[in-house]
Amino acid sequence: MTFDEKNKRVYAESVSLIADMGFKDKLSIEEMNFLLNLLDVVIVKKEQPRLIQTLKNWMNTNEGSEIDEIIKATFLAADFNDQESLEQCLQLVTELLESREEQNG
Repeated sequence: MTFDEKNKRVYAESVSLIADMGFKDKLSIEEMNFLLNLLDVVIVKKEQPRLIQTLKNWMNTNEGSEIDEIIKATFLAADFNDQESLEQCLQLVTELLESREEQNG
């Protein structure tokens, strides 16, 4: 199986899993749309390394705090089709992560 075939398989299985979780109400429509958009950006377009790094930074430090809920809402509201909007989202999330670090200092 080639790398492209594996990517297509991972993509198809991921889309199916996300859709299934959405239909079973394990994900909100916003969460489902975000994950599908993220999957498209990462696997199909192979873009947005800063988005991926920012998500990783958040996930590695997510404490379920009020700031984390704001970060989640910010990500869910991100417009993947508008580069300027996405950059503003990433800047805001980065600032929120820094703010949380300072509070926990």
